[in-house]
Amino acid sequence: MVASEVRALFAVASRPEIVSLAGGMPNVSALPMDAVASMMAELVMQHGPVALQYGSAHGDASLRETICTVMAVEGIDARPDDVVVTVGSRQALDLVARVFLDPGDTVVTQGPTYVTALGTFAAYQARAVHVDMDERGVLPEAPAETFARLERAGRPATLFYTVPAFQNPAGVTLAAVRAAWSCRCSPGPGRSRGALTLDRGHRLSCGSGQRS
Repeated sequence: MVASEVRALFAVASRPEIVSLAGGMPNVSALPMDAVASMMAELVMQHGPVALQYGSAHGDASLRETICTVMAVEGIDARPDDVVVTVGSRQALDLVARVFLDPGDTVVTQGPTYVTALGTFAAYQARAVHVDMDERGVLPEAPAETFARLERAGRPATLFYTVPAFQNPAGVTLAAVRAAWSCRCSPGPGRSRGALTLDRGHRLSCGSGQRS
């Protein structure tokens, strides 16, 4: 069994003498415990039978409808039946890897990138290849050059994994002009032309602060 980098990270971060900036652990002492307790009590009193019972594997129906409304703002036409609500990004990454990756496949991703994603791809015996980025996100020429190099080497990319907004761990947001480019990015001939782009975007939360 392959050791989990995330498990090792949190084993260290959970030690009381450690103040970790690596694992995304919240400062629980700053959380409004009274407000959280009040909201939990209200949830149980008003929706207890639903909240405490198993639900649909696809997620709450009203939540999926709301997600479709939000997606429509970005020009994505989807129905609730098209949406699966996951318990965080790790489950979503696992589902995508399970469906689209075979042992020996190549995943192109930003470097550095989300450690949980790397662990998930490795669990399905995929190989990660990093592309360079700067303070404005992925360098425009880097993915196409990497796709072409992999194609020549006989290892065409199956997946391009990117976090365009508030990238983990670098914290950068993909510039608008580069985002437009990434939508048109063509990896080249052969299998790479059909490479899936897995975009862990948070564009709506960027608002007018997205850089150009």
